[in-house]
Amino acid sequence: MNLLLSTVFRRALAGLLILVSCPLAAAADGAVPFSQAAYDAVAKDRAVVLVAANWNRRWGCGAYENAQLRGLGFDRAGAQKEDPAKPDLLIEDGWLPARKGFTTFALIVEPGEYLLSSYKVKVAKSVSEVGHVGGDRTTLLADGKSKAGSFSARAGEIVYIGHFSLDCAQVPIPWRYYPEDKAAFSKYLGQVAREYPGLPSEQAKFRLFDTTVMGNPYRLPE
Repeated sequence: MNLLLSTVFRRALAGLLILVSCPLAAAADGAVPFSQAAYDAVAKDRAVVLVAANWNRRWGCGAYENAQLRGLGFDRAGAQKEDPAKPDLLIEDGWLPARKGFTTFALIVEPGEYLLSSYKVKVAKSVSEVGHVGGDRTTLLADGKSKAGSFSARAGEIVYIGHFSLDCAQVPIPWRYYPEDKAAFSKYLGQVAREYPGLPSEQAKFRLFDTTVMGNPYRLPE
């Protein structure tokens, strides 16, 4: 995974942070967890998004004793939503059984562009002083775009958009990582195939979540 971070990017996102107290829903109506039966019925008309997240607690994270990524939400571009409407695509801690390291989610979605519209990070300064930081539509979306980033998926595609974990250099924020070469990407897709039987993961496209504040631009070498 690429570990290069940009101080400028982190500071830009830090300006978007707000305190959040509303719990995230376990799943949104617009995204369906992959199953072979569900996929076979809509394979030509929908897309599959592969995204991994690390829900593990990070110690000594920024000014906090520890921090933990809890959720990421995406709205499909052009679909007007007002809080507290659910995101079209939502992944969160607790949806799948907890494990060490990254957990991969395979989600069947409507084709289109998806804007990062919310995220939630649990933070603790001590055992008794626990809260959350994050962003929502009011801080992340403007003029039909997301200040944090977006990705696109077309009908019939399987798209890998990245591995999300925390950057703890300053204020804890999600950061998008990725396999750095074709061999590492193929190894990851092999893991996906074992976890999601029936998904033709070998067809997956490497199309990272496009961001200037949660990750660095990158293309898989030919």
